[in-house]
Amino acid sequence: MNGIIVRFWLQLLLRREQAVTLLVSFSVVILFNLIMNEGIAITYSVNLLFVAFFSLQIASIHNRNHTEPYIYISVFPNYRLITYQLYVSLILSFPLLLMMVGLLWKSFADVSLWNLVIIVFFTSFFSSMLGLLLGQVVKYHGLAFTFLIAFYLPIGLVSWSFNEKFRYISPVVNIFNPYLINWRNLFGLLGCSLLFYGLGTLLSSRRGGGKKSIIPWISTVLACSLLIGVWGYERLFNENVQTSSFQKITVGQTQVEYKGISSYQAKQFAALFETLYQVAKKKETHPVRYTLQITRMHSMSSFEPKIIVHHHNKLQINIYSNKLLEFNRGMDWASKWIDYILPQTPHLSNEQVNAFKRLKNDIIMEVREKNPGNVYTLQESES
Repeated sequence: MNGIIVRFWLQLLLRREQAVTLLVSFSVVILFNLIMNEGIAITYSVNLLFVAFFSLQIASIHNRNHTEPYIYISVFPNYRLITYQLYVSLILSFPLLLMMVGLLWKSFADVSLWNLVIIVFFTSFFSSMLGLLLGQVVKYHGLAFTFLIAFYLPIGLVSWSFNEKFRYISPVVNIFNPYLINWRNLFGLLGCSLLFYGLGTLLSSRRGGGKKSIIPWISTVLACSLLIGVWGYERLFNENVQTSSFQKITVGQTQVEYKGISSYQAKQFAALFETLYQVAKKKETHPVRYTLQITRMHSMSSFEPKIIVHHHNKLQINIYSNKLLEFNRGMDWASKWIDYILPQTPHLSNEQVNAFKRLKNDIIMEVREKNPGNVYTLQESES
């Protein structure tokens, strides 16, 4: 019986009008990936939009093909029906999932392939369940698709801080630093997916269908437990960081005070700052030395947090995201620090200002070539 219901949806999808729609959709997303030179976040977000769209197609296809009686009078409970729809959705989206892995691998060639597969799996599962939820609850297909567009496009266009603020439901958080997986984000997406599964069963427009079954309630309770668990872990982590004292390391003459990050990460910051200072000093620019004070927190109070705070002879570095621990596409710390190490004197002519900018750029390029602490990947250091 399981195979019958799966074949039923596949047969509907292979009808001429549906096949044309899917073919056009695949063509659009392929062309977008190959031709459009957009940022990785918006490109990945558009791919997830189509994953959710395919799931929406599966969940609502019987309505648009006048085969509702086959579904509504079937003995399948809603939770099992959604499970079968998920199977078909994953089959349909599989080429797109491979394309998404390839997209990430092209952008982050030195990242573990397992990291990329894990990220694609969790985010695609989230998108599929969101599409199925809308297909079950929203009667109007156009309205559901409009909601998907309104959700995915802004996520790919807004800043990293906005996504980090809504990290439990943002499927692009891990794209900013796939080297270091943000498991809190993935477990948040998993919790939301299970919640979508439960709500899709309980709020389905289909009458009966086993809504009184314990399965959707188990899924909903498990989802809430996951989300509360992640929130509780973050709160406990932040409290421990706030009450703990700074640890210290020294690289060369650069001292780093840190908490919430590992000693290895602190050494990376120290090595980069020390090299930046020494290169600037070698060019007889009279750089200013600072002590770095780094604090890692799992939440932030605003959408535009202060990453660097200058306080006397210290630079306070506030890390709110794994993105800020990635030195290539994440955060160009050398370019940020150079303005503090070499403050621009007032009353300079335009030629002097331009020459000063070129000097800073030369210093940054030399630091990249030295690659202190191996903070830069081979691709970035050669570019």
